[in-house]
Amino acid sequence: MKILLNILIFIVILIQSTLFAQEATLSLLNDKYSSILKEQNKGVAILVKKNNEISTSSIGNFSLNENSVFNIGSATKTFTSILVLQEVEKGTIKLSDTIGKFLKPVKNIDSSITLKQLLTHETGLDEIIGKNILDIFFSKADSLYTQNLFKLVEKRNIEKIGSFDYCNTNYFLLGRILEKITDESYFDLLRKRIIEPLGLKNTHPYLHKNLPKLAAPYHDGEDVSKYLDYKFFANIAYSAGSMASTLSDMEIFYSSLFQTEKLLKKETIQLMIEDGNDTYGLGVFKKDYKGKKYVNHGGNNIGYAFRNAYDIETGNLFLIFSNTMRMPSGKAITNDLYAYLHDEKIQAFEAVNLSDFKDTTGKYLLKEANLVLEIKEENKKLYLIVEAQGAKSELAQKSEDTLYDTTVGASLTKITGSQNSLTFKQNGFTTTITRIDSENSTSLTSKK
Repeated sequence: MKILLNILIFIVILIQSTLFAQEATLSLLNDKYSSILKEQNKGVAILVKKNNEISTSSIGNFSLNENSVFNIGSATKTFTSILVLQEVEKGTIKLSDTIGKFLKPVKNIDSSITLKQLLTHETGLDEIIGKNILDIFFSKADSLYTQNLFKLVEKRNIEKIGSFDYCNTNYFLLGRILEKITDESYFDLLRKRIIEPLGLKNTHPYLHKNLPKLAAPYHDGEDVSKYLDYKFFANIAYSAGSMASTLSDMEIFYSSLFQTEKLLKKETIQLMIEDGNDTYGLGVFKKDYKGKKYVNHGGNNIGYAFRNAYDIETGNLFLIFSNTMRMPSGKAITNDLYAYLHDEKIQAFEAVNLSDFKDTTGKYLLKEANLVLEIKEENKKLYLIVEAQGAKSELAQKSEDTLYDTTVGASLTKITGSQNSLTFKQNGFTTTITRIDSENSTSLTSKK
């Protein structure tokens, strides 16, 4: 269900039909996305390391660049995992150790859960950090920042135990356990064991409004800098999402982690990458791109989004951030960055031929998420609208029978013989959405 909800958060996209040359260059991404992001009043910064050469690009508004400071969100979890694995290397703990060995009993948190289960998100625990996150961020109420989040934990999902189910609660608990083991604050551990040894000059244990070169966070089109409060990042995001950094520092971090033994021994790094489940190792996601193994861990928080990928074999990587909670054109840009690393053609957006899709406009039910999706024509363009979430995304044409949302990589395909259903696909998930409006929207051809 979480995946489905993530699927349906859409951002407005301007579709371009410019054709690009076969040779992939980073400037092509600027050409492809610049007007899109400027029209949306959004911006991204990109850093790519390819064949040991670093290239950067700033696209759209706000002049974001490789030295802009931003909240890395859930990418903090990789740092937390490193701190835990450092303790394992020291012999002070084992991955098979249970929560009960370190923490007093907490209601609805089984003391028999192991450190490894926390690291790999296989606990089935209830999410605590994501609850009322917007209310907490915008409230400026110290009582909310200092509340005991564990009191919010509800019963865990027994069916999820032993299988991957991403949950911030797992890494919040790991932060508490690290403090118990070391008798030091989580943030001091980050400074002493990772930030300072790697010389990360613009990386901080938690974000706060007075950081130099801080990218102004935007939410719903508004600058929300005045709502920044270090207590939100230190107390709420904590060891699951507190940190601030730059693309330049994050390149040093990933290269140091996977190419040296400054942070972990080689065998421990292999454990981090290979252990766990098919989706998630120990603090990193696993990704296969055309036979190449990548690891990554992005992050989202109010006002910031971060995406990355590291090629285990070559050391090539890409990093991208935006100063908004949802990465604009995120799926399309990351796909293009993978293509760039592999010297593949960067595909152009194809404008929708309205006559091909004149019968698709209308409202449809995505029953698995109980959400209504609407395909609507405006100014000779097609949009996918999710009114319940206030989301609107322009569609591109993938083929003569398929529409494509470049933000999340979702496709909508006509079904032969049916004018009331479409096939919905995204990230391996496939279902049928069915028209629910009593009559078709005004045909596109009639508006020409």
